[in-house]
Amino acid sequence: MKISRPIRAGAPALAVMLVLGLGACGTTDDTPGGTTEPTSSDTAPTTEPADDVAPTTDDEEATEMPPVNPTEGAALPTGPVPTNVLAQDNVKAAVTDLAEREGVGEDAVAAAGYSAVTWRDGSIGCPKPGMMYTQALVPGHLLVLEVDGELFSYHAGRDGTFNYCANPSLPPLDATM
Repeated sequence: MKISRPIRAGAPALAVMLVLGLGACGTTDDTPGGTTEPTSSDTAPTTEPADDVAPTTDDEEATEMPPVNPTEGAALPTGPVPTNVLAQDNVKAAVTDLAEREGVGEDAVAAAGYSAVTWRDGSIGCPKPGMMYTQALVPGHLLVLEVDGELFSYHAGRDGTFNYCANPSLPPLDATM
């Protein structure tokens, strides 16, 4: 089969464009699997990190930026908490956790609010810097506890286990608690 001259002349240009185009899809990272450090614009899903895992960095001199509160000053919702909620084991565990964190007795911890919510993503309203989360709505609960007039936010996802969140990002609440 004879190839015409115009196609032969354009083939090298096509090959260069193909290599450059495919090269843009790759990474500049030499680690196996082509992994890269996540950026704030990445939206690839991942699992939620354990609360006791601190963010790591390869740069020993990097300083951690203070977390930004995505609620932009929105107050934690408070209101009466039904007694059947207070009797739940997961709520009791959150009360115990806060009492230990604050160095007070469990009787000094009061339930200040509770609501069924739909979290915007897998961070369940408690995103950590540098982490990526599933971009799907997650049903869960918001528990607000109080010690000496200070409010503390505890978030739960599908499994119902409450986790303390120092810098909460609140979902839209349908009704007051």
